[in-house]
Order: sequence, then C-alpha cells, then structure tokens
Amino acid sequence: MSRITHASPSYDWRTITALNTVSTLAQIGQFGIIFVIVPVWLALQGLSAAQLGFFAASLWMGQMPGLGLAPWLCRLWGARTVVVVGLAGSVVALLGMAWVPMASWPWSAYLVCGFLAGLGMGLRWVGLEPWLYNIAPAHARGRLVGFHETLIAAAPVVAPAIAAWVGVQGHTILWVGVGFTVSALVPLAFARTPPVEEAHHVNSWPQSARAAWPHRIFKQGLLIALCGGMLESALAGLFAVFAGDRGFEAEGIAHLLTAFGLGGLLLQYPVGWMADHWGLRAACALAALGTALAAALLALAPLVPGLPGVPVAFATMFVLGGLITAFLTLALIAATKTPTPDMAWNVSSLSMAYSLSAVVGPVVAGGAMTATSSVALMWFAAAVGVVMVGLLLKK
Repeated sequence: MSRITHASPSYDWRTITALNTVSTLAQIGQFGIIFVIVPVWLALQGLSAAQLGFFAASLWMGQMPGLGLAPWLCRLWGARTVVVVGLAGSVVALLGMAWVPMASWPWSAYLVCGFLAGLGMGLRWVGLEPWLYNIAPAHARGRLVGFHETLIAAAPVVAPAIAAWVGVQGHTILWVGVGFTVSALVPLAFARTPPVEEAHHVNSWPQSARAAWPHRIFKQGLLIALCGGMLESALAGLFAVFAGDRGFEAEGIAHLLTAFGLGGLLLQYPVGWMADHWGLRAACALAALGTALAAALLALAPLVPGLPGVPVAFATMFVLGGLITAFLTLALIAATKTPTPDMAWNVSSLSMAYSLSAVVGPVVAGGAMTATSSVALMWFAAAVGVVMVGLLLKK
C-alpha cells in the first residue's frame, strides 16, 4: 500500500543536491567535451571548416527531437529513465566518434554521432530540469534556477581546462567525456522519484502561440533566441579553425575556449542586472553591440601592428563568451515575463527556436569560411550582432 505524505515546507535537499550534481557532471561531458572540445579534436582529424560546420549543426539538430519528445517520454517512462537514456545516448556517441577513424569510416559518420549526442543532451535537459525546478515553490524557484544555471555554466570552463591538461590528440579527451557522463548516474540514484503529474487544462500549441505572439516582449525574446543560437553554435563549432589559422596550437585553443567559458560563467549576473534595471531591450542591445565590437576586434587584431595579439585574444574571448552566453538567458527572461498563462510553452518554444537557429549558424559561417577565409567567422558574428541591435531598437 502507498502512504499518503503531507506537504512539508522544507525542501527535499537530497534530491536537489543529487540533481544539481547530475547536471554539473553531465553538462561537462555532454556539452563541455562534445560541443566545445570535440570540434577541436575533429579539426586535428583533418575536417575542414565546412565539415566542422555540419558537425556542429548535427549536435543542435539532434537536440530538437530530444527537446520535443522528452515531456511525452517523461509521462510514459518517468523522468529518471529519460535522463538515463539521454546520458546513454551521449556515451554511445562518444564511443562512435572514437571508432570512426579506426574503422576508416567516412567523415559523415561523425554527423550521426553528433546527432545522437545532441539527442542525448536534449533528453537529459528536459528530463531533469522540470523535475528539479518543481521541488521548490514558485516564490523560491528563481534562486534554484539561478544556482543550477551557474553550476552548468562551469562546463565550458572545466572542459577546455581539462583538454589543455590532458591534450586533445588521441582518444583521451573522448574517454574524459565518457567518464563525466557515466559518473552522473551515481548521484541520479540518490534522487527521489518525482510524482507523476496529470495534465489539466493544457492548451494546444496553436492556442499558446496565439496568446504569446501579440506581446512585444515575446517577439523580442524570439529575435534574441534566433540570433543567439546562431552565434553560440558558430563560435563553439568553428573557433578552432579560426584560431588555428592564427598560429594557436590545440592547447592554446583550449585555453582560449576556457576564457570564453569563464566569461559565460562570470558575466551572467551583470547582464541580468542590466535586464532588471535598464530593461530587456536595452540589455540585449548592449550585449549585441558588445558582441559585434568584440568579434570585429578579434578579426582585426592580428592585422594591426603593435597590438599584443595573445592578451587581446584572451580578453576579447572572455567578453565574447559572457555576451553570447547571455542571449539564451535573456531569451528565457523574455519567456517568463510574457504575460500569458502558459509559461511552459513560452520557455519551450524559445528554447527550441534557439536550438533550431543553432543548426543554421555553423553551416552558414562554415560555408563563408570555406569560400573566403577563417576570418569570416568573426565577421559573421559581428554582422549578426549589428542586425540584432538594429531590430531591437526599431520602433
């Protein structure tokens, strides 16, 4: 017989701690290693800028069915099983990447692995986060979300640091990704199973879309998500080619990516402060303008006599990481502030828009780099930033 337990004002700290630990470990393996470091590893395998662009697109394309299927699978299997399946998908993808060169398979096999890795991350993302956030009451949920986002923002810092330590050559870095992803299963075992939720008064997608679309802040969030996804995926997937053409070795590229991730970790609070005090549109316009200026500086710095290229590169990557990472945060702020009854749809739709645009970014930037030179990556980022500023300030 099942026992009826009464609601308690105390939080389930065991599950909160367990799920935050799962996210931290899994994010290092699934995002930090696969999304940030594997493109560097693939560049060493001889993939061109266009091929790396397609690989980066496959990662984000794989997330789309993961994000869409996870809520249904959670109702069917339970959140814990969905998280396990997501972790397993990324492990299989990493093992497949290691096997491709040994089996002399064509480079397109990496795209299958990338799609599977993205699918695994999407399943883990949506399988875990609602489970975690529903533990806290609404008035305390913001603090829990903020703490969790800070933890997972460490992934693009930790992964490049590990890559710089163990090296990117060989298969060691892939095994590091497997290790972090598998280790997330341990704290998952300590999380209490969430209650099964019944769906009441669930609006259809067309109904929710019609409710959100008239609101200006939702349209701003959609613009931010579409541009931000392109920027993050293009920079993460193709930066190794840009930096390599400027004389950086694999370890140096890993250090630059660490600076990028560190900016994403440390600059989120200032951007959020700007959104609270100056408004979402002003905060995003400043972030987009800063992105355009930083990208242009990276494109021009090696060509300007007298500029210390390496310190400029590290400082600019720090700023660029903070500003580009902030676009998803700002898009989600727009989703939560859109005055409709279906906040879950707002968040889900803008997250999917972000992932969908992230498929396009590396393909377009990679094609431009192949047609011209690797500096096209930074001019692409600068152009997207300028377009964002113009559209956000348009009355």
